[in-house]
Amino acid sequence: MPTSNGICQWQFSTRHDVRHIRREWRIFRWTRMPKFAIEREKRATIEMKKADAPETKNASGRREIPAQFAMDEVLWAAWLYYEQGLKQDEVAEQLGISRATVFNLLQKARDEGVVSIAIDPTRIARIDLSLEICALTGLSECFVLPNLRDRAGLHEQIGHLGARVLERRLRSHDTIGVAWGRTVLALSKSLSWISFPHITVAQTTGSSAATFDFSPVLCTSNIAERLSARAVNLHAPGVVSSPHVKDILMAEPTIRDHFSLLRQCTKSIFGVTQLVGETLLVQGGFMTEAEIATYRDLGAIGFASGFFFDADGRIVTSEFDERHITMPLEDLINVPERICVGGGPEKVGAVIGMLRARLANVMIMDETTANRVRDAFRG
Repeated sequence: MPTSNGICQWQFSTRHDVRHIRREWRIFRWTRMPKFAIEREKRATIEMKKADAPETKNASGRREIPAQFAMDEVLWAAWLYYEQGLKQDEVAEQLGISRATVFNLLQKARDEGVVSIAIDPTRIARIDLSLEICALTGLSECFVLPNLRDRAGLHEQIGHLGARVLERRLRSHDTIGVAWGRTVLALSKSLSWISFPHITVAQTTGSSAATFDFSPVLCTSNIAERLSARAVNLHAPGVVSSPHVKDILMAEPTIRDHFSLLRQCTKSIFGVTQLVGETLLVQGGFMTEAEIATYRDLGAIGFASGFFFDADGRIVTSEFDERHITMPLEDLINVPERICVGGGPEKVGAVIGMLRARLANVMIMDETTANRVRDAFRG
């Protein structure tokens, strides 16, 4: 039938005519095409014939089961769902059945052993590791970050896991005490933007005059901002020149009110650091090398949330503590959820000492550190 633009347009009345014209056209083309193109066209023709073939259904409307599935509808449904990745409604359409029937077929596949579902054994091992550490150390919960090939940003990875853990534990009227450190800062940056306007986030230790990117002020403010919560910073230096100056500051109404608020904490978040090699206590401007050396001479191996401790978990004190403005130990221990984030080979000893001191009851660390912690507590 000619069209307005002079091009002839065919009109077919039956599917047979269409197939006949297609076949004749392909015979004509194959005589003028290279061999590889002929093979490609043959394959296309086979697929076209499959598409032209009428769908075979039985009286109930179900499609006939392909021969390769040995007339086993359970196997066919399981293969489409588990191997091909189809959704249940897509499987239902393919089989000509309801979605509820697909669900029953998949359940039958599991019951009959057609499908075997197994948990990744490495994940089971980490669960067993976490439970054993809790039993050995007295922790309420332990979260273990799996070992990754790239350990360059370990504190960011632990902080990211810590953020996920904290988000699941948040309650609408929490008061959260926040210390400082690289891993705590990483946690603060990894939190989702969520709304908890009735949560209070309070700084647990004074600030340093030094400028650094993991300060108590920044860690506290970041967490409060991410949660749309109220931030309460401690407007006092972390370390003062004498015990007398500390007494004067602690008597100030605003400082006294702040420490009264800290006694209401429902959660506390802090990191842990070692006292050998590069330590944030010196890098952050809180202490001098000589002050750190004094604690090492007294047997201290680590620092967490304002307190030094030795390998057996005993709190180590010096003249420095009389000038240090931080949340008192008894108030920290009374916080229901004390969450420590930290790990890495250089911190293993500090983590072990901190756990023996019972400063934390929730621990988030990497798998390598967790294995060494377990070995140490096994004795």
